[in-house]
Amino acid sequence: MLAFLDSLCSALIARNTDEIRRLLRHPLARALPRLVREEALAVANGGLRGFVAPLHTLRLYHQTAHLLGACADPAIPTARDRAQGQIELPLEVAAAH
Repeated sequence: MLAFLDSLCSALIARNTDEIRRLLRHPLARALPRLVREEALAVANGGLRGFVAPLHTLRLYHQTAHLLGACADPAIPTARDRAQGQIELPLEVAAAH
């Protein structure tokens, strides 16, 4: 289910209407809450409501990830990541010529 939600979130953020409709036809879409289905349809149909961020879907993804044990945000480096040799490189601003 988490992979399905991840795909749906990606399609919604990219406004990929074909992919959104394909995912809504998937059997797992029947398990989605009404607000998530309505949000996905609004984005797929491109109405005024379709231009908002897919908050209901992103919230469901976040809640599902926590229920399944993914307790950390993969975008935030942990002490374990740093201990395994992951380094952070400083960002340098290119000087304008």
